[in-house]
Order: sequence, then structure tokens, then C-alpha cells
Amino acid sequence: MKNLRMYLLAVLAGVALSASAQFVNSGSSGSSRLTSVTTDGWNRLYISYLPSKLKLDVNGADDLKMKGFSIGYMRGISVTNKLPLYVEVGAAFQYRADKEDVEYSGYSLKEKINVMSLNVPFHLLYRFNVTDDFSIEPFFGFDFRLNLAGKYKLEADGGGMSASEDYSLFDDDDMYELGMDACKRFQAGWHVGVNLSYKPVYFSVHYGKDFNEVNDRMKVATTTVSLGYNF
Repeated sequence: MKNLRMYLLAVLAGVALSASAQFVNSGSSGSSRLTSVTTDGWNRLYISYLPSKLKLDVNGADDLKMKGFSIGYMRGISVTNKLPLYVEVGAAFQYRADKEDVEYSGYSLKEKINVMSLNVPFHLLYRFNVTDDFSIEPFFGFDFRLNLAGKYKLEADGGGMSASEDYSLFDDDDMYELGMDACKRFQAGWHVGVNLSYKPVYFSVHYGKDFNEVNDRMKVATTTVSLGYNF
């Protein structure tokens, strides 16, 4: 994951520097396709795969890995007519889940956790037009996430008996029974990544992490892989 973050940062820096140099050189030569500036905005519908981690700030503790998906909408808005610089803002429904089965002394234990959220991303994007049909778009920005619902379910089977119990991750009483504080409803974080757009087709990879804890010594970190349609 560290290598992925470094790669995205390198792409962001390298493309931005290259784009800046092309813009400076455009004063002496206007024939290069790389110096063309397109300032039209866009709308985007997309779906994403969200492998996430609950990173625990405790020595020796393992991170909790979760899988997820999202579906969302983004709007690209031009900042200036002199550069292909944009602000993107939108909203996405997110779902994350994890489960684990444990066998112990003839008993079977199953743990399931799922969280549904509404995420509002906001970032600054530079659209580097390689050709009329293809662009590279490095970006960085912020996420504002509202956790709508979350459930932890424990099932036990063995000795001819079975039992199950559901707990709300955001209910004080439920989480007190588990010896934990209730999770927080709101998170804010940062992200950095790059888009590839070919005609109306869009592909994106970015990595981000929350600023604040979702629970005691727990922060969410997410890699997002998206495929979408621009219109």
C-alpha cells in the first residue's frame, strides 16, 4: 500500500510539472496538441471497488480488512479558461463488509460486519490532454463521509444449539455490551489519485485515509478503483 501511495504521488507531481512546462512553451508554438486547453465541464456516473482497512493504532494489532463497492456521481467544473484545471464534487453510496469464521472446541463462531455510508468527495484536478480523445487527470482532495448504518452480527453453533445476536455499531448501549465505544457517524479524510479518460469511458485509481477516528484508535484507509461514463 505504501508503494501505491508513492506511485500516485509521483504520477501527480510528474504530470503536473509536464503540463506546466507545456503551457509555458505554448506561447512560442501553438501547433502542439499537448498544449490544447479544453475548459468544458462534465458529468460522470461510476461504480467502484473499495478494498478498505480499519487501521488500528495499537502495537501488535492486525488491521481489519473489508471489501466494498460504491456507486456515485461527479460533476467537473472549470476553474479558469486559461488552464485545464477543474474542481470535481459529487456524492456516492458506499457499502463495506467483512466476515470471519472461527472453529473453537467444537463450536463454530461467525462474525459479520457491514457499514453503509454516503460519501461526498471534493478535489482539484488537472486535465492533461494527450490527444483529443484521451486525457490523464491527476487529482488530490478531501472526502466527507456520513455513516448511515452499521451492524455487527455474531452467530454461534455447537452442542446441538445455536444463537445469534445483532449489534448496531453506532448505538451506545449495543457497543457497551461489546466493551467498546459507539462508532462515529462522520469522517473526513484526504485522497490522491489519477484518472484516465478515453472518449466517454473513465477509469480511476486513488488512495485515501481519514483524518479522524471512526472508533478508539481506528481510522479507515481505502483504495478505490472506479469505472465510469462521462457525459
